[in-house]
Amino acid sequence: MAITERERAEQLLIDARWQGSATCPVCGSVRCSDQSVGAGAMWSIWRCGDCRRRFTVTSSTAIHSTKLSPSAWVAVAELQDPSASSVAEEIGVSRVTARKIAALLGPVKSRSFKERLRHLLCNGPQRHPTRDPWQIDPLPATLRATDSPLPTLSHGSKSVLNALRARPFGATAAKIAQLAGVSYSQTLRCLAALEQRGWVESTKSTIQHGYELRQATVWSLSWSDGAMVVLSFLRDVPTQRPRETDDEVPQRFWRSFWSGASADTLRISQHGLHIAETLVGGRDPCARAWALSALPTGVLQECRALRGFDTGLRAELLDGEIARRAVAP
Repeated sequence: MAITERERAEQLLIDARWQGSATCPVCGSVRCSDQSVGAGAMWSIWRCGDCRRRFTVTSSTAIHSTKLSPSAWVAVAELQDPSASSVAEEIGVSRVTARKIAALLGPVKSRSFKERLRHLLCNGPQRHPTRDPWQIDPLPATLRATDSPLPTLSHGSKSVLNALRARPFGATAAKIAQLAGVSYSQTLRCLAALEQRGWVESTKSTIQHGYELRQATVWSLSWSDGAMVVLSFLRDVPTQRPRETDDEVPQRFWRSFWSGASADTLRISQHGLHIAETLVGGRDPCARAWALSALPTGVLQECRALRGFDTGLRAELLDGEIARRAVAP
């Protein structure tokens, strides 16, 4: 396949900036893969294998986020006199844009073509190192910042470690993804990377899923020396837990339902009678106490009229709660 003018110009920019393999402008990693681009794309895109950021050869440089093609930047760098008028005439931009480009090339207008390209690609806004938001601050006297393994981890891996710390007995990858706030696929990648370091481990276990028991892979911290070191530097961030609303059945009572429908879809406003019949008539005293106190009076009266709830202890409990609410202020 013939190399186009755009590809040839972009390769000149790539050689001027990296002189070799692509380097992530965010974390400095060289584990970057070239992503395929469409026929109409202006710039090639890379993805970092560590921080998962996407970038181009112009990212974090003075010419980033511009609408000019690689060929246009190469053309202005080749001008003998990169004045505003010559830039406007060469690439057909407005006078305002031409003046900005001429000012950008002003300090190196007497230098060679390659030096001009390096100036365009290395004169972007400087990134000053900032404190890692995942690292505890201030560090106690027993810890030194130079010993922290956090700089070698991606944001997703730190989120996964924090989520695992909130589940000391382990959790499935889907649950960890929910707690960490990252995608399921990224969670699997992070778990695999952490497992290679010996910080997490996986086991096959039987877990309760709705009304049935299922075989699942449960991930947990290995509590090795390395895991303890990274956790000592890792800030404890509250995980995202599912919020129970007043219209839902608490999760601790879901196993009491065997109707064939998932208990997390039950709503008091829609399935109140079914909930009352299951919990008031069930064997769990905690679930029965919750149902008698949380379900509406109308639902309890309907339940009282059902067969099996019209006599005996169940009828007494329902009558007592209904009578208590009748005299309550």
